[in-house]
Amino acid sequence: MIYRKISGISMWKLNRTLKKLAFARMELEKQMRKELIVVLLEPKKDKVLASLEERTKIEKTVQELSGFETLKICLLEDCKPVYREKLTSHGVSRWLEIPVNPLITYEFMTENQDKQVQKIG
Repeated sequence: MIYRKISGISMWKLNRTLKKLAFARMELEKQMRKELIVVLLEPKKDKVLASLEERTKIEKTVQELSGFETLKICLLEDCKPVYREKLTSHGVSRWLEIPVNPLITYEFMTENQDKQVQKIG
């Protein structure tokens, strides 16, 4: 898995990023966009968009990563990644969108709130 790349995306690096998101609340807060977690991927230099088969393969491989499983457990949701691309003047920019259920609100307590909770309890 360390050397595995799909369409130029390092699976090891992506797995590490997903694990960071799962374990670091600051990283997760930075990546959240409305009801989406957005994970940026390495851009492609050539201006060719991925085929439907390639997209499906990338999404399936991401779901099999241990980092993605950890993220799903931390979010307490059964989410599925969606691979996105956009053609730019310098190539193709790519990212993963992980939809988060809008009915569930994730609030992270600040240190002051933690102290207040500890004083009360």
